[in-house]
Amino acid sequence: MLRQSIGSVRLVIALFSVTAAVTKLLYDRFLPELTDLDAVRWTIIGLGSVAFISTYFRFKRAITVTYFSLFLYLSTLFYVIAFVVINRFDPNAVIILILVVGASSVIINSLFYYGVQSAIILLASMLAYSSSHLGHENLMAFLNLIIALGVFGIVIAVRLKLISSVKKSHSTLEKLNVLSIVANKEGDIVFVSPSVQNLLGYDPKELVKEGWWSSQNLRDGWISRDYILNYPNILPKEIMSMETSLISKDGKKVWFSWVNSMLPNGNYVGVALDVTKYKNN
Repeated sequence: MLRQSIGSVRLVIALFSVTAAVTKLLYDRFLPELTDLDAVRWTIIGLGSVAFISTYFRFKRAITVTYFSLFLYLSTLFYVIAFVVINRFDPNAVIILILVVGASSVIINSLFYYGVQSAIILLASMLAYSSSHLGHENLMAFLNLIIALGVFGIVIAVRLKLISSVKKSHSTLEKLNVLSIVANKEGDIVFVSPSVQNLLGYDPKELVKEGWWSSQNLRDGWISRDYILNYPNILPKEIMSMETSLISKDGKKVWFSWVNSMLPNGNYVGVALDVTKYKNN
């Protein structure tokens, strides 16, 4: 599973629980002819509620939420497969399985695990299909399921390739001794690249918000905070590119060549290259 913030995890679990409950009520109201495993479905919805509440307890939260969420997802997957098979690939039942598979393409970060999931679905579907006589609508729903598995597999492959490219770019920037920093219109530092650890010895977390400005070694080494506050959405040529020196955590002077720009939302972005060795020469 991809690493997510606890807020994102809460949102996913909440959406899962609410959607599952609403879908259940709607299907019972408008599609009463479908056979459902009511006890299993409501148990899973209840477990989703418990999982949501567990995210607010900090004691061993990472382990608890991770394994609880995995158990919840696997329970949902096997339940939905059973729901589809019992209803002989009714198109309305297959839609639920396709939605579950689509959701998995967002959180699964391994083609192997997605392949295992798809293999389980296909095996169960083939066994059910071989022992049943499906109508044209049911057969088309079965074929749509197979197509959806392939499409979502491609989506995962593309997403993982993009993530890999970003990681490689990040690694390249670190090797180039490039520092980047972002400040919002309120003057708060909202991002400092991890490369600051190697370049200046600071942990990026200690420099966000007021951290950069409260450090005597750093606050005068980029665009001043007063300028950001007093001249929003303005970036004159004289500060688009500049050279400044910063003092590292261990007291060494490090020279940087800055290229500054502004994002569409008004945030200031600075990208700096360590040019100390050229200055010393």
